Amino acid sequence: MKILEKNDKTGEITVQIETLNDLWSLYNVIAENDQVAARTQRRIVLKEGSKGERKPMYLKINVEGVSFHEFSNRLRIKGTILEGPEDFVSFGTYHTLNIEIGQTLVIKKENWLRSEIKRLNEKSKFETNFNMIIVAIEAGLATISLTTNFSHKRIATIKKNIPGKRYEQTHRNKAYEEFFLEIEKILEENIKINEINLIVLCGPGSTRNHFLTYLKENVKAPYQNKIQNFHASSGTESGIIEILKSKKLMSIKNNVKILQESQKIEEIFTLFDKNPDLVAIGFDEIDVASQKGAVKELFLADTLIRGAMKNQKLQIERIISNVERSQGIIHIMNSEHPTGQRIDDLGSLVAILRYKV
Repeated sequence: MKILEKNDKTGEITVQIETLNDLWSLYNVIAENDQVAARTQRRIVLKEGSKGERKPMYLKINVEGVSFHEFSNRLRIKGTILEGPEDFVSFGTYHTLNIEIGQTLVIKKENWLRSEIKRLNEKSKFETNFNMIIVAIEAGLATISLTTNFSHKRIATIKKNIPGKRYEQTHRNKAYEEFFLEIEKILEENIKINEINLIVLCGPGSTRNHFLTYLKENVKAPYQNKIQNFHASSGTESGIIEILKSKKLMSIKNNVKILQESQKIEEIFTLFDKNPDLVAIGFDEIDVASQKGAVKELFLADTLIRGAMKNQKLQIERIISNVERSQGIIHIMNSEHPTGQRIDDLGSLVAILRYKV
């Protein structure tokens, strides 16, 4: 992201979007009651009874909501119009800005926090387009998820009754073939929509190996060279989380945010079991520890930043500033990932300490 202009008097910062990661950063920076201005299109009805036409224009809105749409490479900012061409808009009416890569926008805040400015200046070290499908599979059950650097979601659960070994082999083979075909269809659908970098196949027993054989013999799909096959304890969501927490994907860890976050979360829970005095949870504990320079690593959920009231934002800013002054490391965790959800479950703010406070 490029900061093109910064006006301390008006509180306005003009930025240019360069990557998908920039849109994610803005999603965490732009808040309710901020003002955002950008070029946009709005449907204008010039003749009564007509559908109207979309006209390009420059609008400024008072923000009421922000949503991030990673697969359409778009940030949607909804609010009421403050400024625009008087011939075509009524002030106070609603409009949604669709912000995309390459676009320029102006953000105005009453008070900019240092952490927000820093986030605008940061360059992402992650590949913004790393998309990974994980298929957890066992006999008659498959759970399929799509994981990116910005989100993790279950896209399908497939169940199929597989006859036991006492039934004829032809019946078992037919059931397995139908089961595998359903999984393969889900893979094909998502590969058409998204650029998939890696497919992880995991589960107990031999079902995942049979599925690989099915793909090689029946599908001959070009994506087969992107498949990695690992053991997991089940074909459920817990099998997927198990793989994300394991060290089996270490070779791609540097490119995938969720894998780095998963490793850090495991460090927290390991330390909590072995030496709980070196883990602080919640605002009060961490505020005190940060003032004493004791915070080695700070973990906070992105929802905490987006949803905080003014007083709480100032407290977060103070804690972040204290941690930075003492050379601590700050991790903003994505609440769309299981890792961020675990931080949310711990109260949204967790710290690893250098020493007992």
